[in-house]
Amino acid sequence: MVIGRRLDVRVMRRKIYLPGDVEYIAASEGKLHSSSGIDYFVIADNLYPWHHVPDLVIGRPRYDNFLVSTASLYNVSAVDATNTIVALHQTDREGIGSGHRHNDSNYNRRILRKFSAGRHGCWRTICTKYLTKLTGQVASKSRASSMSKGTITVALRSRVKQ
Repeated sequence: MVIGRRLDVRVMRRKIYLPGDVEYIAASEGKLHSSSGIDYFVIADNLYPWHHVPDLVIGRPRYDNFLVSTASLYNVSAVDATNTIVALHQTDREGIGSGHRHNDSNYNRRILRKFSAGRHGCWRTICTKYLTKLTGQVASKSRASSMSKGTITVALRSRVKQ
């Protein structure tokens, strides 16, 4: 399972089309979200214990953390790719955390009270056993592409936090 945090950016009527635009805005305006704010998952369907996941509301509090915690509880390795994948979370005037202000914002919390994976194990990016690193970085010559280029490697995290 590959997971990672996002970079929060207020877009407000601005259109972002090209990868270079995403990289430039991420580098110049993006604010890294907390380690509990997981924004993307790459999961091998046949290796993840989906039968332990109840019906939850995607995009609401605790969904992402429960998926990571369940993986940890059932020995599915998780890799934090925050350092090497640019995930731009674009928001409008509702702002960051708008999912916490919807009518169904507490639905997942109510459902997950009875699940041990919701209370134990790794549920943040910083407690994964592995992380990705960019090695052999080469500075980009293009102003629009401000992110470094290089080789992505997976490494053992030196200190896992619980």
